[in-house]
Amino acid sequence: MNLDKSLFISDYISEAREILNSLDDIAVLAIKEKRNSTYLEEILRLLHTLKGSSRMLEFNQIEKVMNHLENIFKNIQSNQVEISHKVIQLLLGVLTVMHKVIDSIEDGYDGTFEAYDEVIKNIDKAMEDEDYETDFTDIAESVSSATDEKSEDSAPEAESEAEESGTESSEFFHDSQTIKIQTSEIEAILQSLDKLIMRQIKLKNEIDFLKKSGNDSEFQAYQELSENIAVLESQSIDIQKSIIALRMLPFDMILRPIKRSILSESLKMGKNIDFDIPQSDITIDKSILEKLPAILVHLVRNSVDHGIESVERRKMLGKSEKGKISISISQVSNRIYITVKDDGHGIDYEKIRAKALRVFPERINEIMNADETELLQYIFSSGFSTKDELTELSGRGIGLDVVRTEMDKLKGKISVYSELNKGTTFELSLPASLATQDGLFVSVSDNSYLILSHYIKEILTVNKSDFLQLQHGPVLNVHNELIPVFDFDIITPNSAKHSDMKNEVSVIILEYLNRKISVIVDRVLHYGTVVIKPVPPLLREFTALQGIVFDEDYRIVPVLNIPDTMKRFKVINVYDVKNLEVRKMPKIHSILVVDDSHATRHIEQIILEAENYNVATAVDGIDALEKMKQHKFDLVVTDVKMPRMDGFVLLHNMRHKEELKDIPVIMVSSVFESDTLDRVKNLGGQGYIVKSDFERESLTAKVKELLHE
Repeated sequence: MNLDKSLFISDYISEAREILNSLDDIAVLAIKEKRNSTYLEEILRLLHTLKGSSRMLEFNQIEKVMNHLENIFKNIQSNQVEISHKVIQLLLGVLTVMHKVIDSIEDGYDGTFEAYDEVIKNIDKAMEDEDYETDFTDIAESVSSATDEKSEDSAPEAESEAEESGTESSEFFHDSQTIKIQTSEIEAILQSLDKLIMRQIKLKNEIDFLKKSGNDSEFQAYQELSENIAVLESQSIDIQKSIIALRMLPFDMILRPIKRSILSESLKMGKNIDFDIPQSDITIDKSILEKLPAILVHLVRNSVDHGIESVERRKMLGKSEKGKISISISQVSNRIYITVKDDGHGIDYEKIRAKALRVFPERINEIMNADETELLQYIFSSGFSTKDELTELSGRGIGLDVVRTEMDKLKGKISVYSELNKGTTFELSLPASLATQDGLFVSVSDNSYLILSHYIKEILTVNKSDFLQLQHGPVLNVHNELIPVFDFDIITPNSAKHSDMKNEVSVIILEYLNRKISVIVDRVLHYGTVVIKPVPPLLREFTALQGIVFDEDYRIVPVLNIPDTMKRFKVINVYDVKNLEVRKMPKIHSILVVDDSHATRHIEQIILEAENYNVATAVDGIDALEKMKQHKFDLVVTDVKMPRMDGFVLLHNMRHKEELKDIPVIMVSSVFESDTLDRVKNLGGQGYIVKSDFERESLTAKVKELLHE
């Protein structure tokens, strides 16, 4: 009678994972006590158990790998020798592959891979005391890739089979308590729900307006409707939280593999290190969790390679011979804090200064005058390393700049604390979920912006007389720390500024990579939790924005990219508060943007204002002509198709009015049509841009060309 594997596969996978995890743990312990016979016996027992169950379910290649590994440890046991570091490295390398193989079996693969031959060959070399490889990362990745390809190939077939089977397929799943769902599908549901919530808020505002303008007899009806809307709004938010929870996974999923990886790294470096990575019940967004292993492993590699000293050096410093690296995880509200700490050499700031002078000789004055916080910025520069000789770890071409870049993508923040000969701590701050973020809405020149909360250190109301004037501009003394002051209007220019006459100003202290600046804004509006949407395609290359949100009136509010913002402020060498009014004079050129789409108007306005143009907007041709009666414009950018008066009629009117006939006009169309292009030329239009090919550069280049800049 043939064994039906499908009846036992779930138990096999569960048991195999338990065995592999136990082997990971014992490998760590065996490093500390290489002659401990109890550990050796446990390794042999676990290998034998997995070999037996693999044979039962006809996973013959897994059985073969376990058998060959078993022979190595039997040989160690019979000869009563210690378990060498390299054998432990070999075991860890094989376990890395086997974890991927078990994952593939869970995904429906048969567990058969050509990669086994290379693994077994190296195990046999170890048995014969020949030189052998221990790093099977590439093999593990090939197993994972092969599984992914099979899943993609079989997906359409599986869908068609499900369609053909109709309701009969439910018979096979009536006992199932879980289903698999793509994260993209969850994201789509969240986006739809977000739109619903925004519509509810808009409807609520409209009801409030009608209630105020209505009579007493209508008040009761409006009151009841408002209560129903409030209940619906509350339920929608609860649903949103429940959907977001579907994307959350336990942090522990990545801790064990990370521990295995960093143990392997320390063995390669010959460093004697204790790793403290406790278990955690904290959950985090799947899309963040997937990126964290690479970030954490790199930080630990940095500690192993740069931080932990040799045994001799540690003895000389009066430290324990064994170095210590720890990873701790905590949660405060909806932020996750991960700390990677070592008790090693610490950061040598003068060594950073010396290396920076060699790498950036043109910045000698800046580097020589830099304090410790400013010097820290260099370790996050691409390719920057204080290590003179390359090792297997430091020669991988990956620096802390990669960690910084990945953290920025995850809307996270990284801070560094170090003391020479005492150790270094990297603190990562991440959102628990990328679906929602906390942020502060601020107003600058009648425009609203959102600043994500993790960049905000403090919010103050100060008097301009509190600014201290130094050689390179004003600073603010905050808790005995001098923080440079900038005005947000420098990078979000607009002529309509209302706070210049005030002596009291709102100041926000921002922090990124241990560097702090203070920025002046017109008003602090409110704090809120929002769903951030990606930047529209037209603005993908515009690095000043990190995304967009909608306010309660469904208007677009840009989310400022604070790392980019702070970089922009850094290039401003001198800031004179007394000359603030001069800097905020109207821009040389004024542009009118005409489009019936609010989103398109706002996008074009942001692009043009970023180039220091004074921009006004109109909703159609009639509105545009009214605006041109009131103000003089140097150029007009207009949509073709609009209600009431389209772009062609607007252009015709402009060319027949003496005061408007010489103003350059750029027409923007949804699709390219040769007839439209000819008509634009015949009517006297100077530019024609198609929205599908629209890029920020194409618009600004044409504007500069027509304005002779």
